[in-house]
Amino acid sequence: MARWVVVGGTGYIGEALCLRLQSDGQQVLSVSRALDGPVGCEHHTLELSLDSDFPQIFQAGDRVIYAAGLASRAECERHPDLARWLNSDCPVELLRRADAAGVESFTYLSSVKAMCPPRGVLANEDVGAPATDHYGRSKWQGEQQLLLADSRCRLNIIRPASVYGEGPGGAESAGRARRWQAVLGTIGRLAPLLPASGRRSFICLHDLLEAICLLAQSTDCNRQVLIAAEPTFYDLAGIVSAISGAPARGSRRLTRWMLAPLRPLRQLGGVRKLLELEQSELYSAARLRALLPWRAQGRYSEFLRGAG
Repeated sequence: MARWVVVGGTGYIGEALCLRLQSDGQQVLSVSRALDGPVGCEHHTLELSLDSDFPQIFQAGDRVIYAAGLASRAECERHPDLARWLNSDCPVELLRRADAAGVESFTYLSSVKAMCPPRGVLANEDVGAPATDHYGRSKWQGEQQLLLADSRCRLNIIRPASVYGEGPGGAESAGRARRWQAVLGTIGRLAPLLPASGRRSFICLHDLLEAICLLAQSTDCNRQVLIAAEPTFYDLAGIVSAISGAPARGSRRLTRWMLAPLRPLRQLGGVRKLLELEQSELYSAARLRALLPWRAQGRYSEFLRGAG
């Protein structure tokens, strides 16, 4: 039986993946800087630093998932060199060592933020321009370096949309999400007219884990870049309606009025993020559905209703 090696096995997605595989009876090795790994899984403590000597952790036949990296856009802006290392150079170095050990497959967890699609366009994996912010650019560079690497093992890249769902060890982030949901629910009940926002793509954590597992095992997929996203999209009014149970409507006029004083300050990071709320980011998982027996089962609206 092939062993699964999850690099970043104590993170939000990595730990959920480890536990999913372990519950399926798979042999799992978690790798992260944490001293302890997910319950029931073998764990190897490794600091993915610039001066790490990377001891031999791979063996022939392994299925490697790189779920580590610097995921916070703010942290990437503050530490661009670290973002480049963790999201780009480190996975390439680990691919070389994994391939030399004779692993079966190497799957890199990227992000839809690696590319910037045109406004309002339903984007596939090839639509748009490479990202220019430190987070997206580091993911894009990681993808390109991996695809150019001379490796014999199967190599694939998956770009998830915004991931939701409560995972193991995610109590803090889940608590923050519930607080935001409580605020938005109150707003929805008190203010049925809201600023119009762009629409966004999401993916349920459990659906993403299924896609990762199928991709890592598929002998038909090699050097593929695949988007994982639901077929539905959500804007602010739709999110508030789902949480509060009260109908909400978005007004573009209200949005323009509220954001007008901020536009001259768009070079500031916080202001830039607010202005990005106007833009739609729509992604298609058609290629993933065509290549693998995968369909997104979760819906963000149902998750919000359950948590509201």
